Amino acid sequence: MTTSKTIEAPTILLVDDNPTNLQVLYAALDGRGYTLLVARSGEQAIKTALKTQPALILLDVMMPGLDGYETCTQLNGNEATRECAVIFLSALHDSKDKVHGLELGAVDFITKPFDTDEVIARVERQLEVQGKQHALAEQNRRLAGQLEATQRFAFDASQDRAAWVGSLIEGGESERVEFKSTLRWNLKTDQADKALETAWLKTIVAFLNTDGGVLIIGADDAGHILGTEADRFENDDKYLLFVNSRIKQHIGLDRAPFIRFGLTPVDDKWVLVIECRPSPTSVFLRYGDKEEFYVRVGPGSRKLTVSEVLNYVANRNT
Repeated sequence: MTTSKTIEAPTILLVDDNPTNLQVLYAALDGRGYTLLVARSGEQAIKTALKTQPALILLDVMMPGLDGYETCTQLNGNEATRECAVIFLSALHDSKDKVHGLELGAVDFITKPFDTDEVIARVERQLEVQGKQHALAEQNRRLAGQLEATQRFAFDASQDRAAWVGSLIEGGESERVEFKSTLRWNLKTDQADKALETAWLKTIVAFLNTDGGVLIIGADDAGHILGTEADRFENDDKYLLFVNSRIKQHIGLDRAPFIRFGLTPVDDKWVLVIECRPSPTSVFLRYGDKEEFYVRVGPGSRKLTVSEVLNYVANRNT
């Protein structure tokens, strides 16, 4: 998951067989942050659009060879160019001509001789509309991804839970699945280790801040089942109380509706399974007065700086 977005200059294709009209249009739009392309015919316009997929095409209607109407029809009929918005430019004043152009899929119709200020205003307006549509589409895509994640990881009572967890382990670590060997016990030094406590809490926060996921504790990175015994709790109740207290202390009870955990038997051992759904608001890992923000990047979690957090939250909520 990226934490910033690169905003590219919108590409606008100017199509007119009259070089003077092209010069006027180019001069009016030049220097306004657009990438401008030109074509002198409908045939050339289609070739250029197929290569560049411009955001907007200002298309003259009356041209020799392939006229604007037929050009628009072919653009809309091709999957590679059907998303290119078309504004017709024409000396035709009859409302029937305008209606015909809009019926073909054009988003606007400007009558010649055109006023450059009007052209600029309509171009800006159309690109603004496109920006909002793209933002909405991206939001829908993100929500669909969150729904898919929830559906993928939410356990269904009709399933065999052990088999479900086993299939996750068999599939290996990913952006939405992670394994930890223990909750607190360092197997190399054979003693409790605060850094290991922090590690699994970071993963939960990262899952909550992105698309959700499942954390399995008691399995190593390769998916070998180690079980929960290595953490040396007296019994399962104390093990689960430890998990609950750390989540309450460092993440907060207000996030409890998005976190579910429990012990599951796999290969004659028990593992802890923590299921996380995406949180609608930002989640921080808290240590006293210190707060840290994590997101998932591939099969790992990444801590963001303050500026990255602001940018991430702004882009996530658009």
